[in-house]
Amino acid sequence: MDLILHLTHDCQLACTYCYGGHKRASAMSWDVARRAIDLLFDKPPTEPAAQIGFFGGEPLLELPLLGQCIAYAETRRAETGKPFRLAITTNGLAVNDALAGWLESKAVEPTLSFDGVQEAQDACRRFPAGESSFADTRRAMTAMQRHFPDLAVCAVVSPENVQDLPASIDFFVESGIRALFLNPNFFAQWDDEQLALWRRGYEHAARRFENEFRSGRAFHVNFITAKIVTHLKGGYDRSDCCDFGQKEIAVAPSGNIYPCQRMVGEDTAELGLMGDVSSGLNVSTCRELAYAREITGDDCLRCDLRRRCRNWCSCVNHRLTGRFDRTGALVCLHERMAIEIADSVASRLFEEKNKTFMETFYLEEQIASEWV
Repeated sequence: MDLILHLTHDCQLACTYCYGGHKRASAMSWDVARRAIDLLFDKPPTEPAAQIGFFGGEPLLELPLLGQCIAYAETRRAETGKPFRLAITTNGLAVNDALAGWLESKAVEPTLSFDGVQEAQDACRRFPAGESSFADTRRAMTAMQRHFPDLAVCAVVSPENVQDLPASIDFFVESGIRALFLNPNFFAQWDDEQLALWRRGYEHAARRFENEFRSGRAFHVNFITAKIVTHLKGGYDRSDCCDFGQKEIAVAPSGNIYPCQRMVGEDTAELGLMGDVSSGLNVSTCRELAYAREITGDDCLRCDLRRRCRNWCSCVNHRLTGRFDRTGALVCLHERMAIEIADSVASRLFEEKNKTFMETFYLEEQIASEWV
């Protein structure tokens, strides 16, 4: 089981698409954090090692608490022999070289939330008074790259910034980013022109992906890499998919437990509450949630692409359709587009027997197989 700790509801930014709820100076107490970590270590070891993730709000606003959590997790590891990995998602605004070095020394793997060029960043990710956050975030990215050469960036693709997606992709590639997560804003209203720009941006990402591999440099774009892997595996494995509270829990600053970080929000406990760190997980609720998320829609069950489709994100499904087991039309459109574009790129690189591509995605015994 993985654990996500929402260290605070507070954040320096006022992102228009944020699902974290109203920003307020409401931090997790040390008692809640300690009990949450105990929940993880009281369970049997898993393969791969469990991950402890730090989220918010902006988790680096609670740096002393973050340090306490890491130290306590290390103590519990020494007691139990249970391994773990550490990760943090940050807007970067508190990061300087010293802090990036500290994260490296603690083996905390960061993901930087950054939407791209200034026009894209400022379309959705400004300070509350409206000032640009681009320069500060760019400085943070540079500082983090000195300590994390493989730094991952998460960029939200939304109608407000989709026209800048090609320029943003170029900006990240030319800045040395090797892992780019393009996360769609499925909850916005997209018109036909914006959908066309979205496709154009994804096609541009595919060209940069292709060109980087041709230059001998592996470059990961989440929607491309995932679809290549699912082609090779014959679809998502059960372990790849969200088990909705079975293999990951998110703990709010209050101590309430939810099946996903997306469901913490204002922490109103109206949906998905699975227990709290004092009383533990409600086993029957966990089972009900796991059962409720099983995809039952006829359109999905009859679809030839269902094994490679991310229709299993229960949080997105519920917000779009009011049901955990039914996805929305925009998800369907996105997944079809992602699969088509990824397969086109992969087929060309495979036909060329591109060395970097083959070494990245294929075991030696698989190289003779064909991309079909």
